[in-house]
Amino acid sequence: QQRVFIGDMQRFNTVEITPNTNAGDVVALIANQGSLDDTAVWMLFELANDFGMERPIRSYELLSNVTASWNKDKLLNAFVVKRTYLAPFLSRSNIPTSSPTNRGYIEYESKKGKWSKRWMELREHSLWLAKRDTGKDETFLCSLSNFDAYYITRKRKSPKPFVFAIKSTDNISLFENVSDYVHILSCNQKDGERWMEAILVARSYVLFQERHVLFAKPGESTSISNNLSRSQTRKQSISTRPSQPLVSVSAPFSASATAVTFEPGSLLAKHRGDVMS
Repeated sequence: QQRVFIGDMQRFNTVEITPNTNAGDVVALIANQGSLDDTAVWMLFELANDFGMERPIRSYELLSNVTASWNKDKLLNAFVVKRTYLAPFLSRSNIPTSSPTNRGYIEYESKKGKWSKRWMELREHSLWLAKRDTGKDETFLCSLSNFDAYYITRKRKSPKPFVFAIKSTDNISLFENVSDYVHILSCNQKDGERWMEAILVARSYVLFQERHVLFAKPGESTSISNNLSRSQTRKQSISTRPSQPLVSVSAPFSASATAVTFEPGSLLAKHRGDVMS
């Protein structure tokens, strides 16, 4: 069983997580318990407290895959249901037909406390860094096949006000160096929000292409697509979802400079006027 905190972390529900439980199942059942305000939009978040960061978990993501990346010895990480405007963008119905792109200058933390200005590009569901926007000296940073975007929750010194991270969704034991496991970036608020949205949606696109079984209806025959190139990833076996209920929830417990390319007409293309197709 797993505690799932609600909003301000002062309450939690206890949820039984099976290998087939996804984030949407948990949010729906907690809502049915009357624990959530039905006028708000809620998503389940992963609290990666060992690194001081968090991310929204897409409704179709299996929680067993999320917890597999956690350090079981530290017991620091958790799930929390939070209000967020990102829910529509990360829904099944808004997965784009092509991978989003973005580019611009950011500050990259090459070593702890050492920041360097870099040109970053998101293309072909991967991130690339270069010293200049010509891209002649670009180096591969990571593939979104097994990395995702995280909001920083732990205060840290940075050259720009918005700080975010790109962290692997695999277990850290698969990496020789922590510097390859998580990458810290900084920029202004507007650009940071654009980067987060673009990377999160690009990751959704990868999940749809590579792990199509996550989107299968009960009893539907599917196979995992190999349409995308994979880098620094490990093959995962994911079972199709059964038709019976996946989780049980107990009663609540109180405890004291650049543009992004999206598919024309999509919800993201209309968002704020600064994300354009």
